Order: sequence, then C-alpha cells, then structure tokens
Amino acid sequence: MFAIYTPNGRTFSGPLEELYRVQKTMVSEKSRSFEEIDELSLINKKGYKPSNKALDAYNKVISKPDQKELICHAYQIMTSPVELITHSDVLTSVIEKFTRLPYQEFPIINSQQQLIGSLSRQQLYEYILKHGTTSKGDKTKNVQTLFLNEQSKVYTAEPVTDIRRIAALQVNNHLHTIPILEGNGKMVGIISRTDIIKAVSMDPPLSLWC
Repeated sequence: MFAIYTPNGRTFSGPLEELYRVQKTMVSEKSRSFEEIDELSLINKKGYKPSNKALDAYNKVISKPDQKELICHAYQIMTSPVELITHSDVLTSVIEKFTRLPYQEFPIINSQQQLIGSLSRQQLYEYILKHGTTSKGDKTKNVQTLFLNEQSKVYTAEPVTDIRRIAALQVNNHLHTIPILEGNGKMVGIISRTDIIKAVSMDPPLSLWC
C-alpha cells in the first residue's frame, strides 16, 4: 500500500495501480533529478517487525504454491530509525544536517510528529545558489516557510510492501527516497534507491510478483 502526504495531511492511500490512476488526473509536476552519492546509506534490518497479521494477509493475496522464491518487503531493507527535519528547523540547522550526514533527502515532520513533506539535497543547493545564506531573514526562516507550499507532497509506502513496487514508484516519479509509514501514519523507516540496489545485488532471488 502507498500513500501521499502533504502539509495538510494524507491525501491518498491505496495500491500502486490506483495511485497511478490518481496521478493521471493531477497537474504534472516538475521532475526532480538526484545525484547518486548516497553511498554511505546502509541496509538496516533491525528495530522493526510488522505484525504476523499483516504478513499473513499479504501472503494470502500473492500465495503461489509452486513458487519458492523469497519475497522481500520494505521493512526488511529500510533504514531505521529515520533522520528527520522538523517544520521549525531554520536554514542554518538544515545546512548543518546535510553537511554532517550523507543522505540525499530528509522527511519533514510537524510538531505532532506527522509527515508533511520532504527536503532533498538538490532542493537545498538550488535555494542556496539562488538566494545565498548571508541573508539574516532567510537564516531565521523555518523549513516550512522556505520549502513547503500547497503543492508539496511526499510519497510513502507501508512496511509490508514489495520492494519491486517501491522501485517502480521511485523510477516513474524520479524519487530518491520513500518514507515507510504504518497505516496510522507512524514513520518506521525510509528506503533509498541505494537500499534497493543493495538488496537486489546481495539477497536471494526476489518474487517477480508486482
């Protein structure tokens, strides 16, 4: 299952096919490109385990008696806990976090710990090139004021989601990361392109079900 979050909350929840149908009715947004320099991102398989009920429900949907291949889900390869940016962080603290950590994108949360957007390294660089960092006013403005608006949105997936479907969403929407949220909106991890590449190259064969 996938979802879309905006500064106003969750605006979509459903399977990938339905998400694509919804997108066809929306205004096309400017594509974002990302540099693949997130080489330090590590696969983190600890700290989260979905309920047996969720796993059983998923396996019943796709069960194939003759198929023995491993099905790899989001929770098995996601990085957890997640490094975050809060809506009230100022520009200087955001620059410091991108300088200190190798990640290409950070989810943005509000004071209630709810996902409201994301900020990529490229977005930050483009802002600095255009506005610089010397303006006292910009230094004290928060992330939500500088980088979020009514058109801002972030795609998410649930923990028990096939990583091939996550990869398809990333490719089709030019995304570098996908936050992993439970159905109640609680963020439990994040998956980057690097995480999926490592899983495909290191783990046993994946199910071809998509």
